[in-house]
Amino acid sequence: MLFFKNRINLKGRVVLITGAANGIGRSTAKLISQKGGFPVCVDLPSENLESLKAELGSGSLVIPCDVTNAEGMKDVVSATIEKFKRIDAVVANAGIEKIGPSWLMPEEDFERVLNVNILGVYRTIRPAIQHVMEKKGHIVAISSIAAVIPWPIAAAYGASKAFVDSWMRSLRMELAGTGTTAGACYFGYIDTGMMERATSNKLASDLLSDMPSIVDTKPITPEKAAEIIVKQIENRSARSFSHFRVKNILFSRGIFQITDGFVAGKIKIGHKIMEHYKGMAL
Repeated sequence: MLFFKNRINLKGRVVLITGAANGIGRSTAKLISQKGGFPVCVDLPSENLESLKAELGSGSLVIPCDVTNAEGMKDVVSATIEKFKRIDAVVANAGIEKIGPSWLMPEEDFERVLNVNILGVYRTIRPAIQHVMEKKGHIVAISSIAAVIPWPIAAAYGASKAFVDSWMRSLRMELAGTGTTAGACYFGYIDTGMMERATSNKLASDLLSDMPSIVDTKPITPEKAAEIIVKQIENRSARSFSHFRVKNILFSRGIFQITDGFVAGKIKIGHKIMEHYKGMAL
């Protein structure tokens, strides 16, 4: 289709970014600014968000908001239009993780992951989408290798990233012919606070190291992840990948779906989970 050749020059473009106070989101906001764009940075209130505001200056907009707050995200979009009169791209990056087996994790933790990573993505994109369509822009949401390979003791996270994968594929089809595009970034090991927290759990770290032939565990920096996101916007890509193996896994997803039982047995996932959480109440 012709519009796939219409690259986006980010100079003068307005990009709404969630999860912008730290890690990938912060690096993306800074890179957008360096390219002459105007980042709109959204995250929970924090000192880091305030410092980002000072760092980016007047060519940005920094708004504290929980992405699960539907009315709040509508207000974010309204404030963006009031200041810049446009939204050219959206980066739905905000996400959280909680570690623990589904039968032990507190309900509020499991549901919080789904609320942030599913409803938060939806409530970011939905109020902005008409404005992006007016500018024939691009929408990107952050998925994960966990969308394809199940992650025991992080089931809510994996399920939420599978939603992102499916919705961005569907949204790209829905937008076909409008001049607007959508895509997902599939990330593996990124050196962020989230990954540091996750791997500080010994069992999570052990399970990750048990699968070196499947998953590339060498981390990339948030700055590199930001480059991948920005390149996707510029190229209007349907999908981008943090690691070569992540790309191969996505393209071989049908095979992995029928090997869950074999993999679980091979590295004794169930045994390790039960041993690690022995004695904890159901």
